[in-house]
Amino acid sequence: MKQPTRSSLEETWGSREYIESWSSRMDWQRPLREMQMTMVGLMIPQSPESPTRILDLGAGYGTLTAFVFDERPNATAVCLDASAEMLKMAWERMTRFGDRIEFIQASLETPQWLESVTGAFDAIVSSRALHHFSANFRRRAIYSEAYHLLRSGGCFINADNMRPLTDLLGRRYREAGDQLAEKYVKQQTGGKMTLAEVKKATQLPSHGLHDNGLLDQELAWLREAGFEDVDCFWKFGNYTTYGGFRSKK
Repeated sequence: MKQPTRSSLEETWGSREYIESWSSRMDWQRPLREMQMTMVGLMIPQSPESPTRILDLGAGYGTLTAFVFDERPNATAVCLDASAEMLKMAWERMTRFGDRIEFIQASLETPQWLESVTGAFDAIVSSRALHHFSANFRRRAIYSEAYHLLRSGGCFINADNMRPLTDLLGRRYREAGDQLAEKYVKQQTGGKMTLAEVKKATQLPSHGLHDNGLLDQELAWLREAGFEDVDCFWKFGNYTTYGGFRSKK
């Protein structure tokens, strides 16, 4: 599968205009995205009041970290992303969290990102990012890399899209998701717009490689990396939250 070129990445995740347009376009998915992120936070095993250290992989402009922070007042985080513009937006949007967040620019395309972070983490999380890293089994390797950055008793939790087992099932998932999104759009616009109109008005060019995995394979790779109690913690169609834990031993 063809990888996105550097120029195409600069035109998408390197462009403030593109990122803001993409964010606006994704708003119609908010009910599902918020459920995914809620489950990420709930599956972090440390108590909400504990001083938990979190690593957010492919953090973008910090939506997941902010979501988790709102329920964990003593948590700190490292937000890692390849896009300088994304991280700049994250810094702008999350000034209310002060020095609880460190921003690091690094790409997950190779293991070199590990040189950018120091110390161990209680939780490693990600949202809608790792489906970009499938070439040469890269996502499989990221699971192992994440495992070795966790303290004992820590967790890796990923909110991402999965590949349906059949084309027909994929169509059924889309129809179910569109029904939910249609209700949300009508509520938000007072019935003035339909989902189809919103999608048409917010069309964007492709922003790179998408290669959603099969859920059973992703869970198997997590077990292979050493994680325990691996499972899918929440699922609606192809939207999932899944992960595993590092033993306390």
